Amino acid sequence: MPKNEKSAMTGVGPRKYPVRCVECGKTGLRPAVIHREVKKNHDGRVYLLAIDDLPVNRCGDCGEVFYTTDSDDRINAALREQLGLLSPEQIRANLESLRLSQKKAAERLGVAPETLSRWLSGAMIQSRAMDNLLRSFFACAEVRENLSGSGTKRRFGEVVRVKS
Repeated sequence: MPKNEKSAMTGVGPRKYPVRCVECGKTGLRPAVIHREVKKNHDGRVYLLAIDDLPVNRCGDCGEVFYTTDSDDRINAALREQLGLLSPEQIRANLESLRLSQKKAAERLGVAPETLSRWLSGAMIQSRAMDNLLRSFFACAEVRENLSGSGTKRRFGEVVRVKS
């Protein structure tokens, strides 16, 4: 990370500005929206993201830039957008349209309920493989049936009884 960029937690509750800059010690830290190219690792690859509207805290005195949780959220959204992955809102809308609880959906998808919860909160980005599974699951009743966990699986058009 370049010298003029640091990661900073914004703390709990609303922040009152200006705030003292930890780099120069002056009271010049304020919210800002900047253009930034950011490298983000996902699924074992590094992606370069050009973000025009990155929310940060920036010191008006020394120019130091501090990332916040809002910065992280915007970076994750930009990565999802660049890779064409489902957003948390799209996942939630699909679950609601299928009237599936998070717990039931997680069970059928073969992931931990906590993992699905992290996808829905935006705290974690699903892999490309899981995104493909989610899309198939949402789009195709036969996929949902095959992942139902009921003990009956379809294989190449035939019904096969699976021992539990």
